[in-house]
Amino acid sequence: MFGRRSPSPRPDDAGLGIGALVQVVDTDRGGERWADEPIGVIVAPGGVQLGGTQRTWTVAFDEPAYTKDGRGPFERATVLGRQLVPVEPAAADEV
Repeated sequence: MFGRRSPSPRPDDAGLGIGALVQVVDTDRGGERWADEPIGVIVAPGGVQLGGTQRTWTVAFDEPAYTKDGRGPFERATVLGRQLVPVEPAAADEV
């Protein structure tokens, strides 16, 4: 009755978690705009923003990443979960 609630799955978290290989993509629903859709590994939860509606993850990039407005290079960044797409390791080698 007074236990901890198990977190409900969120649609933007499908296949995401620490150790997941991901690609950062642009979305029309906000978030930072990254140049060249960088690939990296989720290394930590980034927290929850805006009243708990947007989950973020900390991503360590394979190569230094830049934003479309020229900021960077970034070795890691906190990224909205809806901007992350799981990548198969073989697909990452082809990019």
